[in-house]
Amino acid sequence: MGNLTIATVNFNTPEYIFALCHSLHRHNPWYSEPVLVFDNSKTKTFKEGTALLDDMPPITIKHVDDSIYNEINKLPASKYPAAGNYNSARHAITIDWLMRYIHSSILLLVDSDIVFTTNFSAVVDYFIKSGAVMQGFLRDTYVHKCIAPWACFFNMDLIHKHGLAFYDKTRMLYINNVLDYDTGASIYEDAINLGLKINYTKDNTYYRHFKGGSVFKDNGLTWLANNATLWW
Repeated sequence: MGNLTIATVNFNTPEYIFALCHSLHRHNPWYSEPVLVFDNSKTKTFKEGTALLDDMPPITIKHVDDSIYNEINKLPASKYPAAGNYNSARHAITIDWLMRYIHSSILLLVDSDIVFTTNFSAVVDYFIKSGAVMQGFLRDTYVHKCIAPWACFFNMDLIHKHGLAFYDKTRMLYINNVLDYDTGASIYEDAINLGLKINYTKDNTYYRHFKGGSVFKDNGLTWLANNATLWW
């Protein structure tokens, strides 16, 4: 399946990246391409071509150009610890930047606090054959829904054809601690308005989202240690 790229964002969570890649290699050996890691951490954790284990493909690192955050860096800090206000915008801007480097037709975007728990080749096949623009779990936590950004398939050919962007500051950038559009909500709304097909799936099917996040990293590391049989 050389038409698939798996990508994630690293924000000070290299241990998560290791677990993610190891679980991918364990359960999906058919995927032999490097995982694309877009590093927007405070201190760049990885170097290009980092090998996590000798028998795993090296991950490919893209160090995010920090200038893309100039606008939001001028804003006051949000009251939300992990998402919302400009924190959510920062992640969405990163994904927008990430998508420029995707040259395959299909992108599987995953959060770093994901481990794969089973073979998902059939899930990929289903998405490709369906003609949908995106596929994943419908998240309705906030006013505006989205396909959960922690595990979302995108048809990049359709994304480019319709000029869809992951980040829209008129909807995502809130400076009054009001969170209506969280990560992924604006592009989901645009796809709906265009009448594009979207596939809805259950959460935690071929993966486990352990909700570590960079803010809750201690909890995430504890979960990985206690559930190593799932991913190691």
